[in-house]
Amino acid sequence: MVRCSVAKPQDECACRSGKKYKACCGPLHAGEAVAGTPEELMRSRFSAFARGLGGYLVRTLAAEHPERALPEAELARELSRAKERQRFLDLSIVHTAEDGDRGEVLFYARIYERGEDCSFAELSQFVREGGAWRYASGVLVPSSRLPADPTSLDRAAFLALADQAAR
Repeated sequence: MVRCSVAKPQDECACRSGKKYKACCGPLHAGEAVAGTPEELMRSRFSAFARGLGGYLVRTLAAEHPERALPEAELARELSRAKERQRFLDLSIVHTAEDGDRGEVLFYARIYERGEDCSFAELSQFVREGGAWRYASGVLVPSSRLPADPTSLDRAAFLALADQAAR
């Protein structure tokens, strides 16, 4: 029996930049480069989740992030397991902004777990520490509360949805 697959080529980066992994997130994951912008870090973190690179995900957390209080090896193992449970299908960057050592990225991530849609939009906050961008925090809205085209959201519309979801 011959099986056909429509999976993306193995060398295409999971962050959906359109670049090859070795020219995109690969150098960041290998520690050969650091993200130059919050968006670049966001993309590399999405790719790290898809590849099960828990150590990278821990290293790119801001010092103030609450998960930094957990044992590093245990957290890295848990974050690495996300790829076993979830399929990371798509990433759309909707908005980015930088102001000095602070930045933000609004994105939509299409993710499935056991056939169930777990997609979401998030407004992530980033800080530059020691010359490198780090993930500080995020406000998440599940796909069930998003418009039909989540990529049409702007920052203000997203924050209104997040406020409604919090009530």
